[in-house]
Amino acid sequence: MRNTWRCFMLIFTTKLNKKKLLALVIGAFVLIGAVILLWPHKEEGAPVSSMGSLEGAGNYLQSLGYELEKEPVRQEDITLPKEFDSVYEEYNNLQKECGFDLSPYKGKNLTLYTYRLTNYPGEPEAMADVLLKGKKVVGGSVYSAALDGFMHGLRPVSDAQDSSSNP
Repeated sequence: MRNTWRCFMLIFTTKLNKKKLLALVIGAFVLIGAVILLWPHKEEGAPVSSMGSLEGAGNYLQSLGYELEKEPVRQEDITLPKEFDSVYEEYNNLQKECGFDLSPYKGKNLTLYTYRLTNYPGEPEAMADVLLKGKKVVGGSVYSAALDGFMHGLRPVSDAQDSSSNP
């Protein structure tokens, strides 16, 4: 029996000079740049759920350990200002402490859900705001509207309990 398999080898040789090397390096950078630019980017923010945004906002708070009333106290479409004043800058700094950043959403429409919390340590009237862009949580806060109230970003209730005496 004869071996019917044949192997072919192709050899390509070239003299590598500075111009060819430079062209090769530039070509590699262009290719890498194209891959980076064309790679699909994920939307920033925490994923809510495949359910509607209303249920997803409540589920997100529950994932942080909060217990809340079933229906939100308020649901509102809001538009962030295109330029943040000092109040918005301070609020955004609060968001950054919890891994959010509202800067990419300047001038954008968001949905605000407000829930009454039923298990906040030492505060029976605690509320939580959740800001969503589509189905992504992009920010929010936990607060008390009492005269000597508090406000902090969306962090687990266990962290809130540790700092409830000094929010």
